[in-house]
Amino acid sequence: MGSGSTRPNTADDKMIAAIERGTQDEFKDSKPPKFKADQLVKDKEDQKRKNQEKSKALKALRLAAEKERKKK
Repeated sequence: MGSGSTRPNTADDKMIAAIERGTQDEFKDSKPPKFKADQLVKDKEDQKRKNQEKSKALKALRLAAEKERKKK
């Protein structure tokens, strides 16, 4: 077995090799971009909002527990 230096390493090389084999329709990039910039920003804002809601809920539970402790 060789060192693998003849194998295509980049997506462009792989696409060209697929075209040469005549299998262009079957070609899929193994590492396609996951998010568009807008989607990434939206996801980060959603995550931040969820974290803030969790923090508020936990704070309310802690305060309620402190009030119960003071009543006893």
